[in-house]
Amino acid sequence: MLLALSSVMNLSHIASCGKALFGFPNRPLVGNLRTLTLLSFSSSQCCSSSCRMFPPSKDLDGLLPLTRKTQKPGLRRWEEARSFSILATQATATNSKQSLFFADAGIQRATELRTDSAWLASAFSRKDALVVPMIGMKNMVNSGKAVYISPSSLPGIGHGDAIFLGLSEDKLPIFVVNVEDLSSTDEVKEALDKGAEWVDVKKYGPSLSAYEAGLLAYARGMIEWHSRHQHCGRCGSKMEMSEAGHSLKCTNSDSCGRLSYPRMDPAVIMLVTCGNYILLGRQARWDLGRYSLLAGFVEIGETFEMAVARETKEEAGVTVESDSVRYESSQPWPFPSSLMVGFHCAAVKNKCEPYNGLEAHGDAVPVGIERVPEVDEVNALPRPAVDVHELEDAKWIHRTFLNAVLLGEPLPHGQVFNVPGNYAIANRLMQSWVKAENARDVQWAGSEVPTVDIDEGTFKYVLINIEDDQGHQKLLVRGRKALPYHSDIFEQTRKSLKELGLNLQVSQLGGGRIDHNPDQRTLLVYSSSQAFGQADHTVTSALLRQAYALHTFTISWDP
Repeated sequence: MLLALSSVMNLSHIASCGKALFGFPNRPLVGNLRTLTLLSFSSSQCCSSSCRMFPPSKDLDGLLPLTRKTQKPGLRRWEEARSFSILATQATATNSKQSLFFADAGIQRATELRTDSAWLASAFSRKDALVVPMIGMKNMVNSGKAVYISPSSLPGIGHGDAIFLGLSEDKLPIFVVNVEDLSSTDEVKEALDKGAEWVDVKKYGPSLSAYEAGLLAYARGMIEWHSRHQHCGRCGSKMEMSEAGHSLKCTNSDSCGRLSYPRMDPAVIMLVTCGNYILLGRQARWDLGRYSLLAGFVEIGETFEMAVARETKEEAGVTVESDSVRYESSQPWPFPSSLMVGFHCAAVKNKCEPYNGLEAHGDAVPVGIERVPEVDEVNALPRPAVDVHELEDAKWIHRTFLNAVLLGEPLPHGQVFNVPGNYAIANRLMQSWVKAENARDVQWAGSEVPTVDIDEGTFKYVLINIEDDQGHQKLLVRGRKALPYHSDIFEQTRKSLKELGLNLQVSQLGGGRIDHNPDQRTLLVYSSSQAFGQADHTVTSALLRQAYALHTFTISWDP
């Protein structure tokens, strides 16, 4: 079961500029680039993650190398930092100050008062007591604020008919009452006349303060629990309210007398990573481009860790490293009664030989780097095999792509992608992972140079390497429809870097052609350069995948 909360209030990103997203270094790659046709793994603009999102351990060592050897002795090729690293950290820091939505932040439940009938009667009669009105499963709001009414406005309703929620931050008693049969009362009518409306708090919640979103969700959850438990599950007799609405007792006291209490259904939600990629899925009923983390309910006899592994395998066909599952955080989701428990975990990688950039692959110009982790990461990705009854699609998404989505940056050539907003635990897990991984990146002069900058249609491209005097390196892909020669593309790139004031060594690593169809979401990398020789299309395609998560990639080694 994919997390349903991803269907509400998502961060939508519809863009036409390819540079904005990839103005930061995104080295890791996606897809099996050694094959002629590269499967896109149904990847969407979402989060990408690394198996080192957890604190370093011997089980995870080596999954995301931070150093790279080059041909030149003594020089180290560091994992490039993303230029959005600082921004992502700031966004996450701001987000972390917000209370988790749909949790009762600031509400004192005052459980000791639930059995104090005298206190409850006195509290319900107070003029400053607050009643959360509900009709069915809808709450009343007005201009982003919850609407409360007074107990005195509800004829025939006493404290025994209201559910006591607790005390407000100002110590005011708060109750919830279903006013469906009392909707014509003066205060309700007056509120509606002033612009109030009945809303689904699951969708409207992010427009409220975290406190009121939590309070209204709590109120709705209690009302829904009562509506689902009107009769005894053992004997079928009517149930009556006790403990100020926090328990129900069977009225058949002679032979039953069963007590029922509100309970939460635990569900796991997992950030499944492999190198710098994260596994995201979508349901067919969701809006275009919407993806979220995998999730599902815990079954009887399971631990949370077992549920994480089972759900990931069932929904996406991906096996999880059993010792990699780590708890992160939780979020109540009372629609009707779930508790989302968030985890990080690592997928079992495909076994593959390291991609040696010092060797010439066919007629391609060697990249000049002993290890090309971008290609290794792509080849290590296990191919998702979705359960069509659960998911429409599942894809591996690169971290830099996710970083841009979380920051609301435009995506290249009109790609449409969205993930849950920061009201949701799914977003929190993504933010946490991106922040931790970005903090590991090394900042240098080339960090903010776009990795990918290409046009659409058919055009020539050049694979380029930039390097500073300390050995930091970065691979770039540049393609221009308006420039007729590979040498023109290379010189334009050198000139633009110089204009930015960057003192970098710039070298070409061959060229070729690209056919880019944004509408069909396809990228074909092929051909060679008469002036520079043939670029390593495997490396090129891997870099392109960082920017075009939804595309299908094909490479051809024909000249």
